[in-house]
Amino acid sequence: MLQVLKRLYLKLFKPTQLIVRQDATVKMLKLPSWVQACSILILLALAMWIANASLKLQENGDKLTKEQQNFAQLQAKWQAEKSQLQARLAQQKGMLDQLSQQHSVLESLVDSTQTTDDNVAEGELEEISSDIENPQPSSTAEFAPQASLLLIQQRQLSEQLGQSFSAEIAAMQQSIDSAGLQLSSDFSEAQGGPYFQADLELVEASFINAIDQYAVYAQLSTMIGQLPDTLPVAQEKYYVSSAFGFRKDPITGRRAYHKGIDLAGWHKTQIVAPASGTVKRAGKNGGYGNFIEIEHANNITTRYGHLHTIKVKKGQQINKGDVIALMGSTGRSTATHLHYEVIQGKKHLNPIKIARAFNK
Repeated sequence: MLQVLKRLYLKLFKPTQLIVRQDATVKMLKLPSWVQACSILILLALAMWIANASLKLQENGDKLTKEQQNFAQLQAKWQAEKSQLQARLAQQKGMLDQLSQQHSVLESLVDSTQTTDDNVAEGELEEISSDIENPQPSSTAEFAPQASLLLIQQRQLSEQLGQSFSAEIAAMQQSIDSAGLQLSSDFSEAQGGPYFQADLELVEASFINAIDQYAVYAQLSTMIGQLPDTLPVAQEKYYVSSAFGFRKDPITGRRAYHKGIDLAGWHKTQIVAPASGTVKRAGKNGGYGNFIEIEHANNITTRYGHLHTIKVKKGQQINKGDVIALMGSTGRSTATHLHYEVIQGKKHLNPIKIARAFNK
């Protein structure tokens, strides 16, 4: 076997001479068999290494491509999850913004009122406020149901406030009508201040209705607060000696129309202003005797006759409850009393009806 291999080796790798000519010089190079064999082996090894390296490179390229594809898939999945989370967070932020804005509306409405129903509403508002400031859900999955519950509670409270304001408005309007008064629809008198646009973009219709109802309620309350809604003599210091309307004249005995009421009391009993206003007249006035006329808001004027002493002067600004005169019996009078009139425009109104309407 070895002899066969040896003969094959010698046959394949015969000693070879190479003639190398350089300029005029000729050299002979001998290539022994072992050099040829080693060269062939080296070339084969190099070829095998190159082939193996190419295969490894191709395999690594395929792995890299696969890893890149996996990375792209993971990145796409991450982007999708990120988008979903951002959308969920945006939805939650929108819900929180709406809850916060509506909470501010409710807080403002409750702070502006002081009735018993509003105190109840304030307690409910504090509970909702606590839930907003100290959220209970431990995960985003629990946020939506609790936010929806808070929204329902806010909506119920806004509807309750709206109904409360509506009821108050109806009661005030009934009092106004029963007193025979006509209040102006122009609410701009003696008002002003910097303009601040109400931020109500996220507020629901029930909240808008409550705001509108409160605006009407507040305006009516302000206007009623300007009315002469009490009698000008302390309750324990007078009695009604002559009512409003038709009567027998105390001096002539004939039928007459009494345009005010007579409040009888002790001599020099204090007479106070039933509402804020400006003194239009103060002095003697025919049958009225010593007389005062005061202009109030809503085109209302009050008159006071038969006074003993006048304590105000023309043009003076007075507040509700200020002492304006002392009771007497000057002018066309039979005894100590106050003749008191309430006039709106040119219409005389019954002062007792007004006092009863707003002091139930």
